[in-house]
Amino acid sequence: MQNLFIGVDGGASKCIVRIENETGELLGRTISGPANIRLSVEKTWESIYSAIINILKPLGIIFEHTSYRFHAGMGLAGCEVASAYQAFLKNSRFFHTLQVHSDAYTACLGAHNGENGAVIISGTGAVGLQIENGKITKVGGFGFPQDDEGSGAWLGLQAVKITLRWLDGRLPPSELARIIYTRFANNQDTFMQWLCHAHSTAYAELAPFVIQLAKAGDASAIKLLKQAARAIDDIGQALLSAQSARDTTLPYALVGTIAPFLEPYLNNNLRAQLRPCKFTPDVGAILLVRRNFSS
Repeated sequence: MQNLFIGVDGGASKCIVRIENETGELLGRTISGPANIRLSVEKTWESIYSAIINILKPLGIIFEHTSYRFHAGMGLAGCEVASAYQAFLKNSRFFHTLQVHSDAYTACLGAHNGENGAVIISGTGAVGLQIENGKITKVGGFGFPQDDEGSGAWLGLQAVKITLRWLDGRLPPSELARIIYTRFANNQDTFMQWLCHAHSTAYAELAPFVIQLAKAGDASAIKLLKQAARAIDDIGQALLSAQSARDTTLPYALVGTIAPFLEPYLNNNLRAQLRPCKFTPDVGAILLVRRNFSS
């Protein structure tokens, strides 16, 4: 019987899946669709299974293969919603071992190779988490739009607000508003219809326009990045305040698609604590399941 280990880093915009054999050899790694169980348990499983099958198929392996046992560790967005978490577990199949935690937790495991440390994620959403001698502290991550300040979704929402205020004359014309409105073919009905159905992932798809303009020196876009950075600073300060040890400071890692563009605007205290990630979140998910593996 061969044991295969599956690591899943599931976020609101995409999930990354890796599969290793028992010795740690990487058999495959791929990207699939969204994996936020708060938004859709069904879609999350669809994204995960699709990615796993895409890796296993070229190897001639199927889930029903009796020569293999599948052990999965998953870090998923939306795990803080108990009903979604339970619904997700009820729909699991094929796994001999299944360990599920938040995407922030597995990101922290990966960033610090399972050792003490903190991670701040700014991707579609935003959250901070630290592990200190087994104690877990989480800051933020309560979902969009009620939280997630400093995230891609938040940046997209701010860009939309600026565009709406420009449309009815509350703000003067700006390049940011023009670009966002062009995204909707300069058609107010199209824009309004999008707003009626947009969720965090859709708003986060507007964040690259803000980043692009900030790189070009646009003052309004830079202002939004600075505001987002202040929100990340606040997460970092809250994590620091929760640390038990006062003589040392845990290492911090900054993770997520938006994070690199906010780092230059973070306060000096937080930037001084930043360390490169040792491993990616999908490796952290592998660490999660290997910790709880027994043959």
